[in-house]
Amino acid sequence: MNSVSLDPHWTRAWAADITAHLQSVLSAFDAYYPFPPGENEVVLTDVNQQGSLDTMRAHPATSPDLITFYSVINEVAMPDIGNAFFIHALDDVISQFSDGMIVLSDGNEGTIFARNGGGILYAIGPDNKVHRSHAASPDSGFAPMATNLRDFLEQLRGAVAHFVATKTPGDL
Repeated sequence: MNSVSLDPHWTRAWAADITAHLQSVLSAFDAYYPFPPGENEVVLTDVNQQGSLDTMRAHPATSPDLITFYSVINEVAMPDIGNAFFIHALDDVISQFSDGMIVLSDGNEGTIFARNGGGILYAIGPDNKVHRSHAASPDSGFAPMATNLRDFLEQLRGAVAHFVATKTPGDL
């Protein structure tokens, strides 16, 4: 298993960068779009979510990176960035445990934790590798797309920065 690639300090800095990008887009939103923005935000985890974090820690197939991420950030919603992007709320991820885990291309079980506006799903295995679904379905199969959650979050930050600079979606 890979070692944890995230630490809380890096995750907080990532959240601050994403928040700054969101503020930049939202401050000029009316100049580019004929409709109001949705709720674009990074929601930090609060002390009342300790029980949910304990539930996630107790699940055997949970990625260590995912636990670190959710110890800092509860949810990310960016409906107006690129083609939209969402990192699911901690409790939403935990509710998927009862549905069973998905099988990733490498045979590991994975946890779906994010999606884009087109319904493409992102899952992470216990080895911290992030996989992307082939289509907008958990049954479509998943292919590796990032070596760990930090790599995935860096790719996401790059796509958001690209959108801020060009108003066109970045790749992810």
